[in-house]
Amino acid sequence: MGKPETKVAELCAELGITRQTLYRHVTPKGEIRADGQKLLARKARSLDKS
Repeated sequence: MGKPETKVAELCAELGITRQTLYRHVTPKGEIRADGQKLLARKARSLDKS
């Protein structure tokens, strides 16, 4: 991702997601994409309601 030593396959396995899902939310440089922003905003709203 943003660091050359990051192994995408290992990261995806740890998170339990596919490479496609990862790259839908984060760029290869590690920047958050629009779908990633939406996911973070949704999570923040759910935490605010708790």
